[in-house]
Amino acid sequence: MIKEEFKKIRSNKLLLATVVVISLLPIMYAGVFLKSIWDPYGHMDNLPVAVVNEDKSVDFQGKKLDVGDQVVNNLKSNKSLDWNFVSAKDAKDGLKDRKYYMIVTIPENFSENAATVLDPDPQKLDLKYETNPGVNFLGEVVSDTAMTQLKAQVGESVSDSYVKAIFSTLKGVGNGMSQAADGAKKINDGTNKVNDGVNQLNEKVPTLASGVNQLDSGAGQLNSGIQQYTAGVSQVASGQNQLNEGINQLSGKVPALASGVSQLDSGADQLNTGVQQYTAGVGQVATGINDLNNKIPELEKGIEELKTGSVGLSDSLNGIPDDVVNNKDNLKEYINGVNQYLNTVNSVLNSMDTSNLSALDNLSALKTNLESVGSDLQSIGGNLKSINDGLANANAEDVQSNATAVVAALKSSGVELNNEQMAAIGGALAKNAQSSKANSLIIEQLGNANSNLQNAGATMKAVSGSSNIDVSGIKSSVEKLPELKSVTAQLNEGSKTATPGLNSIVDGMVDIKTQAAPGAKKIADGLTKLNGNIPALASGVSQLQAGAQQLNEKSSDLNDGSNKLSNGLNQLNGNIPALTNGAQQLVDGSNKLVNGTSTLDGKSGDLNSGSSKLANGLTELNGNVPALTNGVSQLLGGTSQLVTGTGQLSSKLQTGSQAIKKVNLTDKNANMIASPDKTTQSKYSEVPNYGHALAPYFMSVSLYVGALVFNFAYPIRKVANRKKATATNWFSSKVAVGGLVATVMALVIGVVMQMIGLKVDNQFEYFAMLLITSWAYMFLVMFLAMTFDNPGRFIAMILLVLQLGSAGGVFPMEIISKFYNVIHPYVPMTYSIYGLRQAISGGLGNHMFTSSFFILLVTAAAFIGLLYLSMKHLFKKGMAGYSQLNDNQKLMDDNYNNQSSYTLW
Repeated sequence: MIKEEFKKIRSNKLLLATVVVISLLPIMYAGVFLKSIWDPYGHMDNLPVAVVNEDKSVDFQGKKLDVGDQVVNNLKSNKSLDWNFVSAKDAKDGLKDRKYYMIVTIPENFSENAATVLDPDPQKLDLKYETNPGVNFLGEVVSDTAMTQLKAQVGESVSDSYVKAIFSTLKGVGNGMSQAADGAKKINDGTNKVNDGVNQLNEKVPTLASGVNQLDSGAGQLNSGIQQYTAGVSQVASGQNQLNEGINQLSGKVPALASGVSQLDSGADQLNTGVQQYTAGVGQVATGINDLNNKIPELEKGIEELKTGSVGLSDSLNGIPDDVVNNKDNLKEYINGVNQYLNTVNSVLNSMDTSNLSALDNLSALKTNLESVGSDLQSIGGNLKSINDGLANANAEDVQSNATAVVAALKSSGVELNNEQMAAIGGALAKNAQSSKANSLIIEQLGNANSNLQNAGATMKAVSGSSNIDVSGIKSSVEKLPELKSVTAQLNEGSKTATPGLNSIVDGMVDIKTQAAPGAKKIADGLTKLNGNIPALASGVSQLQAGAQQLNEKSSDLNDGSNKLSNGLNQLNGNIPALTNGAQQLVDGSNKLVNGTSTLDGKSGDLNSGSSKLANGLTELNGNVPALTNGVSQLLGGTSQLVTGTGQLSSKLQTGSQAIKKVNLTDKNANMIASPDKTTQSKYSEVPNYGHALAPYFMSVSLYVGALVFNFAYPIRKVANRKKATATNWFSSKVAVGGLVATVMALVIGVVMQMIGLKVDNQFEYFAMLLITSWAYMFLVMFLAMTFDNPGRFIAMILLVLQLGSAGGVFPMEIISKFYNVIHPYVPMTYSIYGLRQAISGGLGNHMFTSSFFILLVTAAAFIGLLYLSMKHLFKKGMAGYSQLNDNQKLMDDNYNNQSSYTLW
């Protein structure tokens, strides 16, 4: 049957050609593919790469640094790739047009970043490259490998520059350390002096602490005293403002007083003139004595009203408090009452009838009455003196009261005064009261008035003492009464003019808080006594006629008194400018005092604040003195350590400088530091190129493909001779043909691969592994195709695909996915590749070849046995010689499944 099989092959040229081509198919598949990629890394100099150098040189450690140019120069002598040095635009266009596989760009700050190695924030050198993996992924892999090498070269070049710069700097460091050693020696000397100074400072710290403590205590007392002082200043400022207001009011009344005194002076002149006229016409008085007697009740009423006003004034003055302003109207009412009294007298004189002179007969009683009136005038003078004395006492009491009030106010504000300070305040107030020109003027004028009244009283008594009264002379004087009326009218007008001035005087007296109550009380008593003497006056009017002559004789004395009064008022009026000037000076001084106290009061807050800050600062300073003491002690310890340390520093710097100067560094040392390592490869086995590495994989795949094609193209189910056919003969013939084709495929691929450059380490193992691999594949596929027909061939194709990923022919299994690692031990191609690698390159060990060969041998034997059983089964069923490949077109027939089964028989 075997001869019949081969006879059929030789007799059928198409079948013979098919067998021959199938036998050559593995070598065509493996040889053509492997030859194309036999040594791709050996032709890397043909891989075009664009290089764009945009780097700009910089200065580094006083030398020019141009890393970009250095890289370009290195690449020009580097034949690992086809380096093309072009512009950025040409590079972009070339990558787009597939002219370049990669663009390497050296940026413009490449050298600049390299120079930042010693900066606080050094910048890395960014060597950019751009690839187009869509053109060829392996090209990108190759490019990445080239960039890794280029990066190493750049790093080595830059490191070399760095190291050379550092060597240069290190030499300078040696010199600098020598200078630093000298400086450290000076520092050590200075530190010794500092330590001595700190030691002295430490000895003075206790004294400083004591002084600061005393200063802190004094600052607290000072702050307390300043607060009391500023509180007193505020009160003094307030009181000074009130005093200034009173002085301003007094000053405002001075013009009115001056006007009143001027008017009074004018009235006194007129009075003097009138008195002279009166004395000239005193004879005419007798004529009106009777009428005067008739008007006594009206006079008594006027005196009564004057007494009432005096009592009211006395009561008002007795009730005046420290602030007398609110009660000044009562005194003015009294003054107005005097004016009314003069009006009444003037009215009485106007009503006298000088035609009836019969009353002059009663002049004999005038002597007694004149004596009484003289006494009364002297009594009034005494009362004026009492008023003067009372005013002086009131001023003294006011001074004492004001001093007591000031001291009490200061005490309530927290300002404690000693006896000397209180005495000084009282003395100042008393001096101010004594220097008051208004008080002095009033006292002076009251004294003059007292003197004049005493003189007038004495004159009256002298007149009364005269024993002879010439009635005819009195009548003659009474005839002069009209002239007296004219004089009294002028006196009345002068009184009206003087009244406002007197009111101004009262205002001044009220403003300076005078108390004339005792004098006013005496005036009231005198008026009461005068009023009680009115009846005597009435009875004495008759006597007035008798004394008129004597009165006339004493007219010269009356004229003298009137002249003295006029002179006194003239003197008073002459002193008014001095009073006005003194009041203005008092106002100016008061204003300055107010401004000063206001300024002083306004600055009290700043003074208090500064005092408080000073006290707080000294308290804080005193609190920090222990820390200062501790710090100085620590400083003393630190300076001692610093002395020791600077001494050691100087010594070590000198030693280090000498050690650095002994080091002689050259470019070889720089190269050693820049590239301190080298690689020495020791190969356990030799694989010269990419073709040798992939040969086991592609040879194994090619043999499997050959077996698969053979079982597709060759009629493996066909029986060469039906008459002599048996299951065994059929099996033998197919195994013989398949085995022969498998053997030819193994031998042809084994020989031709060596012819195209494959170097084999062990020829026996090489061909043995090719033969066993080819036989195992052939009978595996034949079993599947014989047993299952077309579905079996499909299964064989699936098995091929699985083995491509799981046999480990290209990448190590460790980096392949888990599924393929799981089936890796169960596919025959795994062991075929292991065996061929051992035979070609070695390195796996003979045990790997032996085990792989044995596994493939068992696989081949197992599938030969399975093939025999399958063919025996098919032969028994009459399926020998039938295959769906005989006529594939019938598979599309409608009644294909209903056709009768094919049988060999």
